[in-house]
Amino acid sequence: MKDWFYQLVKCAPPAPRRDKFIARLLGIFNEDIVKCWCSAARAPYRDLGRPRVQGPDSPKPCTLDFTLESKKDGRRFVTEMKCWVEYQGYRHLTLEHPEQLEEMDSPAFRAFLQSAKQPSLCSVTVNGTPQNVDGAILIWGNVSATGRTAVMRATGLHTVLSLRDIVDDLVAWKDPRYYSFLDERLEWCEQLFAGLRRHQTPIGVRRRDA
Repeated sequence: MKDWFYQLVKCAPPAPRRDKFIARLLGIFNEDIVKCWCSAARAPYRDLGRPRVQGPDSPKPCTLDFTLESKKDGRRFVTEMKCWVEYQGYRHLTLEHPEQLEEMDSPAFRAFLQSAKQPSLCSVTVNGTPQNVDGAILIWGNVSATGRTAVMRATGLHTVLSLRDIVDDLVAWKDPRYYSFLDERLEWCEQLFAGLRRHQTPIGVRRRDA
């Protein structure tokens, strides 16, 4: 049986237009969910901000999504998030094997992978301040246990986190910041659709500019 995250982003029976809409909407604010998680007292990491990373083979610095600092030992990791839940027929919904990363051949992602294997050779700044980093962390939409192990072994990543597990944590913790965030975004969506409905042309009435 599929879990809640899988069912949320991939409708059964298939509904491609619905799933594409959900994926795009989630893509607007999925990074904010991670920030809520990092702000929670029980989270294992805190977010220091977006890093600028230049690897030994990078022509110029690239901006990644997060700099996660371990609350346990203070180690710091440049972090990139990929949440492509519907792209290419759901091929990247769950991270299962390292070959899925081959789709991400961009200067920023190459610098990210260099930070995983050779962090001491990478130049990293956060808000203009140089940072010593100990590696890299990847955040995916959903991750299988075997996929996490295989990707970490192939890339040298410190770990692979999943948005699904992050949401599970926030719900289990009953995190007030997370629920306040969701309530605010829900209100915004309701305002948008309510406003569109108020100006909707009734069925059977021809618009003058049609």
